[in-house]
Amino acid sequence: MEITKKLAEFITLTRFDDFSEEVKNEAKLCFLDWLGVALAGSNDNEVNSLFEVIELVGGKEQATILGKNIKTSVLNATLLNGMSSHVLDFDDTSVEFLGHPSVTIFPCLLALSEWKEKSGREFLTAFIIGYEIGCRVALGATANHYLKGWHGTSTIGHFSSTAGSAKLLNLNTEQIVHALGIAGTQAAGIKAVFGTSCKPFHAGKASFNGLLSALLAKRGFSSVNNILEGEKCFWDVFSSSCVPRKALKDLGRKWHILKNQYKFHASCHATHAPIEGALKIKKKNNIDPVKIDKIEIHAASPTLEIAGKRKPRSGLEGKFSIPYAVASALLREDTGLAVFSDEMVNDPQVIKLRDKIEMIPDEKVPLFKTEIIFYVGNQKFQEILNILQISLDFDEKKKKIHKKFTSISNSFLNNEKIKEIVSRIENLEQEKNMIDLINLLI
Repeated sequence: MEITKKLAEFITLTRFDDFSEEVKNEAKLCFLDWLGVALAGSNDNEVNSLFEVIELVGGKEQATILGKNIKTSVLNATLLNGMSSHVLDFDDTSVEFLGHPSVTIFPCLLALSEWKEKSGREFLTAFIIGYEIGCRVALGATANHYLKGWHGTSTIGHFSSTAGSAKLLNLNTEQIVHALGIAGTQAAGIKAVFGTSCKPFHAGKASFNGLLSALLAKRGFSSVNNILEGEKCFWDVFSSSCVPRKALKDLGRKWHILKNQYKFHASCHATHAPIEGALKIKKKNNIDPVKIDKIEIHAASPTLEIAGKRKPRSGLEGKFSIPYAVASALLREDTGLAVFSDEMVNDPQVIKLRDKIEMIPDEKVPLFKTEIIFYVGNQKFQEILNILQISLDFDEKKKKIHKKFTSISNSFLNNEKIKEIVSRIENLEQEKNMIDLINLLI
């Protein structure tokens, strides 16, 4: 079927003018959201460990490390900015991508754009293409890929970052085929490490390896020409029920970025339906959380595997704990970054409510949908909620993302800079050189 080649041709031939205004505007919103989360995560302890290693080994001053205001090699900047943007688990997600797309694509594109002095138009084009290629690879792999234990952000992210980098470097079709092959043989990342430093490291490594793959292919480095569809290649090895034809359906006509999901709770997306459902019950029935006797949360087994940590001990583990996220939301009515600290997770009052929450696997409930039942005295309160069905129009999303960006970046940027950055990103295609925008972040 030559699917790898057809996707490579799509990368080569697609131009900025092929995108609708709706697609372009969504890409700009993705960038603003990613940038805020990357800045906010740049001083996290997990990130600082990686930063110390990067300082130790050094590198040419080619690209900026966000939040640190220093430069390092283009690859090292990609690695660190990728980890920074995923460490808080506050970044966007995509069901079609089987993970978090922006954290795999923007780190390499921003570093590469600074190094090679690319325009905002080129930057946006590369991002939209990278996003779409990631979704196409994931659709071919099917959800089975994720359910088998692979972390899609990492595995699929190798292809999205490669596609974006290849476009920005103006690789030809043959070079892109090899770049995808180089990426495919590096693709890895397992869900067993969720709640540890390795999960956000996956995002940085996927972006790093994608850029590396494109740089190597541009210099004649070779690989197989059918890394996706070939025997013992990516789909064959990484999924037991792949459907390759899905990767090409409506290619160039349907853009999966338009279904991008943004986070407004600073935790794993699998915790969001339980959080929203619990808060809805509380508000609708004016319930005092202290008086709750028991909470039942019915969810799909994969949901509980991802975010079912029963007794988290750290802020990072708390992001993957439905019981903690729900208890904290009910007691504090705050689901932002501050409540996912070690101290907050170990608060005795929250633990007391957390331990009243029972998680029940239910195969009739799809991923991202939850049934929640509160027991208060002799009363029972129930809510069923699917987080993917909570839709916002573009203006509502834009308003919420602007508010989110301001709130999480104000430790790094003054109000004047924040306003200018927001305005410049809204008109990103007019940026002649991305360095001008990057300089505002310092």
